[in-house]
Amino acid sequence: MDFRPLNDAERRQLVNALRGNAESDRAILMDRRDTSFLGSAEEVTDEEVISAIKSVPCHY
Repeated sequence: MDFRPLNDAERRQLVNALRGNAESDRAILMDRRDTSFLGSAEEVTDEEVISAIKSVPCHY
């Protein structure tokens, strides 16, 4: 995977999303394929929640 630093607009968007998550419990969204930042949202769909849960590795 190649490292690419965030440009100024991406950085501002990510900082605002992190602030919204900390202050207002907004969800931070990520692309399923490459984990890139997609923004934030007040509500997420059930499908997104189920996909996130399935992506967490479980070790027994």
